Amino acid sequence: MLARTYRLVRFEKLNVKSMTRSARGTLAEPGTKVAQKAGLNRSILAQGWGLLRQRTGHKAPGRVEDVPAPFTSLRCSACGWIEKKSRKSQADFVCVSCGFTCNADENASINIAAGQGGILRPRRSAGAGGVTTATSRSSAREPQPTWVGIPFF
Repeated sequence: MLARTYRLVRFEKLNVKSMTRSARGTLAEPGTKVAQKAGLNRSILAQGWGLLRQRTGHKAPGRVEDVPAPFTSLRCSACGWIEKKSRKSQADFVCVSCGFTCNADENASINIAAGQGGILRPRRSAGAGGVTTATSRSSAREPQPTWVGIPFF
């Protein structure tokens, strides 16, 4: 249905293999909440996230994109501001920059649909609309550019 209905399908690029790793630990340091983690792993694997992505890619070749997972749930879909404090809870998203409010999963899905996962956009101040300078240490921990002799614009 996805391949027949849409011209472009975007998936969040999740590392399912590392998400479903065991919490058993070692003999020296046993893991905690192993039964809960095992139940979560079973439910993730039962959904078949990787298989859905793979089969959609086969049925719609060239029309499937992977969106990097970092910051999809922390980026405001209205203004593009990335802030860890905007994620009030597992379900609530309130942007600290523009005040946009919605469900956190809905906000992340809007960002994925727009293809804006790990892509950094310039931060804008809430009122003036100008670009603010990046601080030396961000609360969202986005990757910082390194100086290699090429000027950044």
